[in-house]
Amino acid sequence: MNIKGVWPVAAGAALVAFALAISPARAETELLGPLRIRDMTPFNLLRLDMLPAHAVAAGPGSWAIEADISYSNTFVMSDNVRTYLEGRGGGPRPLTQADANAILGLGQDAYYVDGEFGLLELTLHYRVTRRSSVYLTLSAYNFTGGIFDRTIENFHEAFGLDQNGRDLVARDRFQIVSSLDGVNEAFLHPPTDGGLGDPVIGVRHVWPLSRTHWNLVLDGEAKFALRGERQFLSTGTDDYGVQASLQGKFRRQAVYFSSSFVLTDGRVLGVQLDRRVLPTMTAAYEVGVTGHTNVIFQLYGSESTVRDSTIDQIKVNKYEASLGFRSRRGHLIYGFAVTENLANFENTPDVGASLTLAWVSLRP
Repeated sequence: MNIKGVWPVAAGAALVAFALAISPARAETELLGPLRIRDMTPFNLLRLDMLPAHAVAAGPGSWAIEADISYSNTFVMSDNVRTYLEGRGGGPRPLTQADANAILGLGQDAYYVDGEFGLLELTLHYRVTRRSSVYLTLSAYNFTGGIFDRTIENFHEAFGLDQNGRDLVARDRFQIVSSLDGVNEAFLHPPTDGGLGDPVIGVRHVWPLSRTHWNLVLDGEAKFALRGERQFLSTGTDDYGVQASLQGKFRRQAVYFSSSFVLTDGRVLGVQLDRRVLPTMTAAYEVGVTGHTNVIFQLYGSESTVRDSTIDQIKVNKYEASLGFRSRRGHLIYGFAVTENLANFENTPDVGASLTLAWVSLRP
């Protein structure tokens, strides 16, 4: 594992543990479930990506409004693009159209993605029966040049870490150049500042495993491209997915395992995706630190959406780790988490942050 990904996670863990450990833990803690965050990889951003199932107990007629805000800083490139940037000289400066043309004219697959991606997912939950619920998710995207570039570079300098090519280009830019599977695209600025994505409808059913602390949860979801393909906002095709989750809740701690399979295709950032089933797995550990607040450590693994390329860097699996906390005060549930890539650094975001706010009305 690259040390670049270790320090932020370790620092975040120490900060959260210090902030929460100052209050004594009660004998019992309400366990809320894994972090409800998704993969923010640029080429994965528009497809259906099923969130891990929550673990909040509720009776028929219960409802909730949940807002999950994710923000990621991404700087990735293929080796041939880095070679080109090192050869052009002249110090850090933004890519020009001439640079984009030169990269696209290499005669081989290549990609460069530099920018920050924001996502708001608003989910409405309703518990129909004691075991079954339905939910609707609406999403909104935002694309910017970046506000964390300087912070990340300063962090690398402070600990003597490699900038991984960040010192070859100007900061705070949103630029994408890709030549993958014969499709050439160049965006030297966001084609759109943002907009609404495709709606997702889901159903969930819970089966308690008798005489144990475990529940089996099954989810089914569908993403509908009601307005067709829209650059940076929709793949233009419907996606369908199923997810099975095993949730074990004990006195003050819990473990969660989820596995999902999503049928997807369409176009993302100009790259055509073949119709395929993409598997994803998550594992999470939750522990109560105070009577209201829990800390969650979570791992994520998934296949890359882009498979038809001669570049192994973009085809390899994605692995990410998240550390965060959740707290409940009356009807309000809130939380925060940070995410780092663990391996294969040229196909996942460098760092991401997510904020969760939910208002719940529970019936016994």
